[in-house]
Amino acid sequence: MRNIVVALASTVLLAGCAASREEQAAEACGKEIQTRLAGRNYEVSAKDLAAHAAAEGPDILRLASTIVFDKGLSSEYRQTVDCRVRFENGKPPAVIFLQFNWSMDDVKKG
Repeated sequence: MRNIVVALASTVLLAGCAASREEQAAEACGKEIQTRLAGRNYEVSAKDLAAHAAAEGPDILRLASTIVFDKGLSSEYRQTVDCRVRFENGKPPAVIFLQFNWSMDDVKKG
């Protein structure tokens, strides 16, 4: 009986630690952004991406957030990113769309 209680408690603890679909999607988007912006100085919040997740069907989440480039420098500027992630049984979440929305209003003129 004691083993069952320990196993049940472990299962409950693990379930509580499992990332939500929004968090999983934000992680996938963050990794794809990192790949696309390799070598660039930027900051994007996975927490903000997850907070701005919206369902676009039963298996797709759309996430949006702001990216800050060159944070703290005189060249600092902000842009937005749109990311869509598909969930399929037995597979990790996959980024199916990633778009950086550049606004010339935010780019500092030299």
